[in-house]
Amino acid sequence: MSSNLSPEYIDPANVAMLRNVLRMAGYRGVDADTSSDVKHAASLFVNSEFRNGNRTRANLLQALERRKERQSNDLRTGKPSKDQAIDRWQDEGGLQ
Repeated sequence: MSSNLSPEYIDPANVAMLRNVLRMAGYRGVDADTSSDVKHAASLFVNSEFRNGNRTRANLLQALERRKERQSNDLRTGKPSKDQAIDRWQDEGGLQ
């Protein structure tokens, strides 16, 4: 058996850090005021950022804050979010 860990593997300490980042940003825990879909999307985002090399608590929190700002700007300008645009594209036929 190989001693090399799979690139999909995240050690328990990093899982705890990711949970802490989500909690600090308001996406985890009983005090979080967001829907489960928003929490799930934030969790996927943080996981993706981590796997792409963004591995410190401070950098992950900054990335989440930038994401939140982009989304609030999109709401103010009436611009659909990327997720909404993809959903609409798929509803209209996507790649056929």
